[in-house]
Amino acid sequence: MEYEAMVQSVLDEIDRRITENIRADELARAQNYSTYHFCRVFMALTGTPVMVYVTRRKLAYALYDLSRGGKVIDAAMDYGFETHAGFTKAFKKCYGCPPSFYRLHVMAGPPERATIESVKQFRHGGIKMQVQIREIAPFIIIGYASRHRMPGVGRNPHVPAFWTESDLDYEAALSTLHNSYVKSHHCEISLCLDIDEEHERFTYMLGVGVDEADHAVPQRPGTYLHNMQGGLYAIFTTPLVQEHYAQSIKDTWKEILEHWLPESKYEYDNTRVEYEYYDERDHGRPMQMDIYVPVK
Repeated sequence: MEYEAMVQSVLDEIDRRITENIRADELARAQNYSTYHFCRVFMALTGTPVMVYVTRRKLAYALYDLSRGGKVIDAAMDYGFETHAGFTKAFKKCYGCPPSFYRLHVMAGPPERATIESVKQFRHGGIKMQVQIREIAPFIIIGYASRHRMPGVGRNPHVPAFWTESDLDYEAALSTLHNSYVKSHHCEISLCLDIDEEHERFTYMLGVGVDEADHAVPQRPGTYLHNMQGGLYAIFTTPLVQEHYAQSIKDTWKEILEHWLPESKYEYDNTRVEYEYYDERDHGRPMQMDIYVPVK
């Protein structure tokens, strides 16, 4: 119990000093332990090296600031990363993706008090998701696009299920597209494009997949065409739900980015585009859909 109380005290101390330059030897000295012994005990009880945890905790606080409209460079300075590049590098090492990708898909809340158990749970994830790793062939999307500013799109602070908040009548618009491309496999695609890190802007697009059989059909006025590269993807299927469908999509994104991607052997491939895939399972009750994340 002595060691557990000591480590919990350290977790609380890290949160109190989260914007300071925290060093392992100082934490050890405050607990009257040698640095070597302190680091061994911390690792044994939490499963995480102490300075890895400190960096991860700083990133969690920085994410919360970003989700409330803060700028990356300000978050980097506030939590001791010195440069935008240093913050991005630390973030990618911890979460397996750049901060812009995370911000688009997950709304970070205020960090809850850390406990030994919560630190251990971070490494093991929560809900068990259906995931496949598969090569996807290139394909075409035709649909509607709009430019937005991070971290929010309309009233919705993140992209998943953005169509529930949009002013565009997507249901009618997509039905028109499906009626135009009748030979193509029925599916809708939602994705983010042209992410501008410096000015914190991105393009949101929702459209339909168009097969070669419909290649000769004239493109409708006011629509955009995007060529998806294809390649290796991790494919996640949301749980079957009768209601709260949009929330289930957001929860799945959160699980992917907070647990699966940081702990998997794969890394997010930012040379390609992630997307949400909706087909016949999206119509009626219960509902589910797939999330495609490009990996390498």
